Amino acid sequence: MSVDFVGTMHAPVPLDALVATTQETLVRLLGLRAAPVIDVIADRRFDQGSLVDAGRCLRGQELGGVLVGERVPGPPAEDPGERDFAFCVAGSRDMVRLMMFDPHIHLGRHASHEKREPVEAVFSPARTCVGVVTAAALALAAGSLGDGEFIDAEVSLLQVPESDPARMIELTRLPDRGDDFAARCERFMRQFARLNGWPRDVQLPPAPEAAG
Repeated sequence: MSVDFVGTMHAPVPLDALVATTQETLVRLLGLRAAPVIDVIADRRFDQGSLVDAGRCLRGQELGGVLVGERVPGPPAEDPGERDFAFCVAGSRDMVRLMMFDPHIHLGRHASHEKREPVEAVFSPARTCVGVVTAAALALAAGSLGDGEFIDAEVSLLQVPESDPARMIELTRLPDRGDDFAARCERFMRQFARLNGWPRDVQLPPAPEAAG
């Protein structure tokens, strides 16, 4: 079962703008007093589903030089949807993977630029409260910046879906109770009784070397 969140995008945005808006979104959703640091990891490598290279953090100008939501004019030599980016709040292991989906390319649909369906930024999280909340914030930020919508059809936080990012934030934001980030993420998810206590885990445990 997938638990992806989607932000639809009618125009591309720089990766650093997506990160900054996601930080602002987390502040508003969780009632934070300071924005959390979000790491962006690139160039991870997998072998038969196992991570063999943890990749590297993108910083500064490198973040500003990457566009998210960019359309491909024709069949690409390298599908941008295959470029691997992952996000996590600094200090956590609850990764959120980004995959780009352009209906014009992936479904072979042909339409004028004005009539094309928006590009979809698909955020696939670790199935923890921290991972899911981070993914939701990323999708809300992408939809807001890209003049698009927020889609949570695979999770269905609300009984009546809300696609407007700003409205979704207002409907679900938490008051500040002074608790830590992970506790706020758990509190955010527990407000949705229809999820029956999902995700069960609040966050992934630290890596063995960090725990030791």
